[in-house]
Amino acid sequence: MKILYYDCFAGISGDMNLAALIDAGADAGEISRELSKLGLRGWTLKTSKSSKNGIFGTRVDVELEGEHRHHGHEHEHRHEHRKFSDIKAMISASALSENVKKNALAIFEKIAEAEARVHGKSIADVAFHEVGAVDSIIDIVGCAVAYELLGIDAARSSPVELGGGSVKCAHGVLSVPAPATAILAKSFSAKIGGANHECTTPTGAAIIAAMCGGKELPQLCGKIIATGVGVGHRDCPELANILRVAIFETESDCAETETERLCEFAANIDDMSPEHVASLCSKLFEAGALDVWSESVAMKKGRLAVKVCALSKKFGAEKIAAAYFANSTTLGVRKTEVSRISVPRESEVFESSLGKVRVKKSSFGKTPRAKPEFDDCEKIANSLGISTMRAAEKIADEYRNRKA
Repeated sequence: MKILYYDCFAGISGDMNLAALIDAGADAGEISRELSKLGLRGWTLKTSKSSKNGIFGTRVDVELEGEHRHHGHEHEHRHEHRKFSDIKAMISASALSENVKKNALAIFEKIAEAEARVHGKSIADVAFHEVGAVDSIIDIVGCAVAYELLGIDAARSSPVELGGGSVKCAHGVLSVPAPATAILAKSFSAKIGGANHECTTPTGAAIIAAMCGGKELPQLCGKIIATGVGVGHRDCPELANILRVAIFETESDCAETETERLCEFAANIDDMSPEHVASLCSKLFEAGALDVWSESVAMKKGRLAVKVCALSKKFGAEKIAAAYFANSTTLGVRKTEVSRISVPRESEVFESSLGKVRVKKSSFGKTPRAKPEFDDCEKIANSLGISTMRAAEKIADEYRNRKA
């Protein structure tokens, strides 16, 4: 399995990303040949060796009809507008591989979702400015092509430097991060203020959001088989304008898992009835806890008690603590930062013969798993006068047969 690791200590832009992937071994000529399948005219992909602050790597430029233009952090695109629907149709109708199409559209969809929120429009009505320009389409679709050429199975990223100061774009002068970048940054760990300029563009943020999805690099047994350095166009003495990547090769399926930092709470309680403990657990869920459980413990003087525990996102920790104090007799609650490794999952609504039910899907390695939601099965069972177990088994059988 090949895992691409992004070291975004100085941020990321579309051209820096493509340059880093080429520097890591993706053939620029093959990328150009694949990109020609889009039907775009009047462009040429140029690569060259360059350096920033003494670190050498590859630089990418797109020449349009004889005009040499820098792009990426500079935001010097002509304001060429393209709707997301037009870009989607162009990619979908091309002769590119299905995997390339999927990854390219995933990146564009991330940008479309962010721009739709910024401008209060639907995704279908979003009209791209810089991202709609030919060179940005080359950056994004070229990234998807490079992933396929390098055989990348998964991607991970370090915290991403967003930068500081202000940036000039199609909407005028705005503070960094740009509105779309700020929305996209909700999908990954980010830093701000490392330099007084835009370090991460919306295109770069969309690549990390779509391809890494906030996943940290897991600790794996493997080896680095390739490295690459993408050189940007900005000169910055305090922060080299480069993007570093490394390709790890491993046999571990743990690369498919997600690692996130969470908060675990615990409170020992010896003076509440079981009914009130159950109510506390419900209130903790209402406050945003991801999971709540209780354990029997023995406290000082041999008194039996219950330890009520909760797991939450870091940004919701204050609400969880408040729920403990508002709904229990405890005078203190312990909070520990923990790491949770989980298998990616998604939910699908399945129309079974018994009714609609949500199905939770996940996979690890090559083993897919699917399980109907218990609450939905219970509601169906109660309405039909059958056991929940029978309803769940029938729905699971129908779902498996449908997927076969």
